[in-house]
Amino acid sequence: MNNKKIIAFDIETIADRSVIPFLPEVKPNGKLKDPAKIEADIADKKAKQLADMGLSPLTNMICCLSWYDSEGKSGNIVLESESPEHEKDCLLSIWEDLSGGNIFVTFNGRSFDLPTLRSHSLKHKIKIPVDIDAGRYNRGNHIDMRQILAGDDKFAPGKLDFFAQRFLGVGKTEGIAGKDIQDWWDVGLKEDIAAYCDNDAKITYQLFNLACDCGLITA
Repeated sequence: MNNKKIIAFDIETIADRSVIPFLPEVKPNGKLKDPAKIEADIADKKAKQLADMGLSPLTNMICCLSWYDSEGKSGNIVLESESPEHEKDCLLSIWEDLSGGNIFVTFNGRSFDLPTLRSHSLKHKIKIPVDIDAGRYNRGNHIDMRQILAGDDKFAPGKLDFFAQRFLGVGKTEGIAGKDIQDWWDVGLKEDIAAYCDNDAKITYQLFNLACDCGLITA
């Protein structure tokens, strides 16, 4: 892969609240009678609904993308607000940064990151300037490290933190996990989310380098 610019990237997502009106109404457990318990049950279910929405390319919104490249450069793009205009601006910036790459490295990107980027670009009628391979069995210019390390078994256990500790001897950012992003966003911790995403992109690139050194990936 000499003379080819390699970009590892990672995204973090939150719920797209504009989709909520199209979803089934959240209802309390029918066995509850106490108003306070009913209210608490609804609140819990709404919180879970938001968390689940952030996991689907059709109901989420990208709040951060971080990248780390083969030239030792890195960067991130953070959503300014949840308005459609700012989401579109965020996507345009994301594609501008990624368009300089030749090889793209993700962790679970074929199943999540890339479908999310494409779905949101379609929503905003953005012409994607770079063709990142999405085919499950055709690696092309996109290397999904989870696919490499888990042996194409999409049901195999192991999130990024697992592989980072097993093969690199380092863990991910302490005190936060992907499931916490919505809560962190809601209280305005954008810088913390960006730092978390930055670290994931760097770990993904380090796993890629290790796989290349050990012959799991060749040019």
